[in-house]
Amino acid sequence: MRCRTLGRNDVMIQIEATPDDIPVQGNACDTGDTQFDHQVVHEILMRLHQDDVWAWATVAVTVSWNGQEATEYLGCCSYDDEEAFQRCGYYPDMIDAAMSTLNANLRDLYRQLTV
Repeated sequence: MRCRTLGRNDVMIQIEATPDDIPVQGNACDTGDTQFDHQVVHEILMRLHQDDVWAWATVAVTVSWNGQEATEYLGCCSYDDEEAFQRCGYYPDMIDAAMSTLNANLRDLYRQLTV
């Protein structure tokens, strides 16, 4: 009997944004346009002052199945909200990486149980 590989339709996907402790200044934007970079940093800091966690966050994408889970993290994120994050290119890549880890963990567990 083989251990099947789970797909996206088999798992629950959870997104969680938490405040990032990496400084905004010097890490948010470096376009070479000092005025633009300053404006971006200013806007992020203003949003943080209003307790907008999506202004500067570490985002965790967790996939879970029957009590087993795997999580991928991305720091220094600045998005309007969760929906904006879901539209970015990182989100599907994070799901794929977490799915790969979850499936690998489940294969290892399956091997241990069938020995």
